[in-house]
Amino acid sequence: MLGVRVLPGLPKIIMKKVVSFLEEVKLEFKKVVWAGKKEVITATVSVLAFSVFVAAVLSILDYFLSIGLKSIF
Repeated sequence: MLGVRVLPGLPKIIMKKVVSFLEEVKLEFKKVVWAGKKEVITATVSVLAFSVFVAAVLSILDYFLSIGLKSIF
């Protein structure tokens, strides 16, 4: 039967590294400064407005390019 040989103690070493990593993640999350409700709403409205603007510009550009191509062909 074929198998993978695992060195003795390797699972313990891996678990220690995983636990250490998760502890560091927890410490880093404590340093995060989360945005307030007003900032989130302002950013969301800005992104939506910009998206609508870009969609309108691309629609107008598409319309005029399609008219131009129809007149050529």
